[in-house]
Amino acid sequence: MKKIAFIFGVFGAIVLTSCDKCQNCHYDSGNQQVEIGELCGDDLEDAENLGYYDNETDSLYEIHCEEH
Repeated sequence: MKKIAFIFGVFGAIVLTSCDKCQNCHYDSGNQQVEIGELCGDDLEDAENLGYYDNETDSLYEIHCEEH
């Protein structure tokens, strides 16, 4: 019984530590919010630290993200 509990404990720890943090993100342009969509893991971290570059407007924006 202890082996089964140990196996479930290890499996639970692996599942919880392997989950990427994902958030829905947008940036403000003029009077409107432009949805970027969901960003996860390294993409989310890079966008939060570096901003979001929009090729159409040739502009760099500060993004705003919220957990879901």
